[in-house]
Amino acid sequence: MTTTTPCINAVASAIRECRIKRITCVPGYPITELAEHLMSESGAGAGAGAGMNVEWCINEKVAMEIALGVSASGSRSMVIVKHVGMNILADPLITASTHTTGAGVVVIAGDDPHATASQNEQDSRYWGLLAEVPVLDPNPENLYDTIFEAYRISEAVCTPVIIRITDPLLQSGCVCRARGDPARNPPEPYLFDRSIWEYSTRGMYQLFHRDTYPLMNNLSETSHLNVCAEGTNEIGDEASCIISSGYVSGTVESILRQTEHITHITHLSLSFVSPLPLMLIRDFIGDRRVLVIEETAPVIEQQLQLQSHKILGRQSGHLPYGGIGEADILSAIENIGKNKIALNTAPETLESRGFTRSICDDCPFVPVYEAIRSVKKETGALIAGDMGCSIRTAPTGVVDLAYSLGGAIGIATGLPGKSIAVIGDYGLIHSGLQALIDAESKGRDVLVIVLQNMVSAMTGGQEVLDPGRILRACCNDVVTINEINGEHAIKQLITEKLGVRGVSVIVVHETCRRCERLTNAQP
Repeated sequence: MTTTTPCINAVASAIRECRIKRITCVPGYPITELAEHLMSESGAGAGAGAGMNVEWCINEKVAMEIALGVSASGSRSMVIVKHVGMNILADPLITASTHTTGAGVVVIAGDDPHATASQNEQDSRYWGLLAEVPVLDPNPENLYDTIFEAYRISEAVCTPVIIRITDPLLQSGCVCRARGDPARNPPEPYLFDRSIWEYSTRGMYQLFHRDTYPLMNNLSETSHLNVCAEGTNEIGDEASCIISSGYVSGTVESILRQTEHITHITHLSLSFVSPLPLMLIRDFIGDRRVLVIEETAPVIEQQLQLQSHKILGRQSGHLPYGGIGEADILSAIENIGKNKIALNTAPETLESRGFTRSICDDCPFVPVYEAIRSVKKETGALIAGDMGCSIRTAPTGVVDLAYSLGGAIGIATGLPGKSIAVIGDYGLIHSGLQALIDAESKGRDVLVIVLQNMVSAMTGGQEVLDPGRILRACCNDVVTINEINGEHAIKQLITEKLGVRGVSVIVVHETCRRCERLTNAQP
């Protein structure tokens, strides 16, 4: 029986049926909605998902480590993070492939191809190449089955498996095919094999490439997730063909079906993309030119260029970098006969996107920002910010530098003199504390201004623990105030702390008005 349902519901249904013991999540677009959907259902009822524990974690590295521990003890686990969170969990992920795992471990990485709510358009498929783990890039036709397939693969090769999703994929209609699947009923116990410790670290890597990676290659080459579109199974004599992956595969197929003047182009849709099924691709391409349509980066395109010079895509100018739409794909297909084309590469601006970046009108931290701006004007200091609400003040001249969540303190300690780091309580707890400890232990000069609203305001208002005790354990100079002190008093305090050597921390405690409104609006 085949049904169509919203993909987010289909993913949740498949996850429940896979009998996962623990799901660890870190909030952020586009995966917050999926995680909250699972949290609302975890432990409820007596169905397949009963007893499934779903929780927010302090950061992605911790989330990955918990999942690996659950796997080693014989139960299935899952990690759900956004694409930039993959950077944080990379350390345990990369080691896990040669160390091996127990029961299935699946990482759902939510990519943001149009940088709708992210600091970059990073492509999570690259982690398959770096960590040497399988990566699945599903489309609406096979997303439901991909969840089951990921656990089957993970338990076959004893490594984590990454599933790359995007918001358009989650919001689309998903095909659900009811079928018997051994992945729904994992063997118990599925314990970690301690014999790996008989090998040296180098020996573990040699063992991995002797036994495990060839198995991954075989699974990729024979996977039912990689298919020719309906009606195009024969190679034929056409001069060109298309290879796509992920969500855009559905767009490609829709264009080929509905556009009458585009004929005789065969289409291979890939969803098992790392390791790349090169033998399957070589047989499909033959001597023809191939247009590679993928989001966000030319991951497949670059690998195929090592095999043939007849590869078209981003590097030939057929497609723009970053997220792509139907018009981009149609233009690329219509120009498939050209070796190279020139695209309009003018970088997008806030104005051309129709977007403004500013803090909320009723933000309680406005007096703090104004005080920082005034001090900055008088001193000429650079201000290090974080990837939270404070980055919204960058266009107005408050924050100068902001590279990553939790990064403000480390950046500030690299600036001359006693510099200012503006960081939210969530960013501090997520990954900022290590830089604070480093600064205190080395006697660095830095003023840390913590904006404490006890929630993760940019990702939906998830609760954040009070960092007060941790801060006082790390530093001697910690002062707590709130906005009622006023801009003048806050400026005086900032000026005073800038004149003191060492680490100083000002905690500004207030309530996020936006999160408060959202909470009050809930039924």
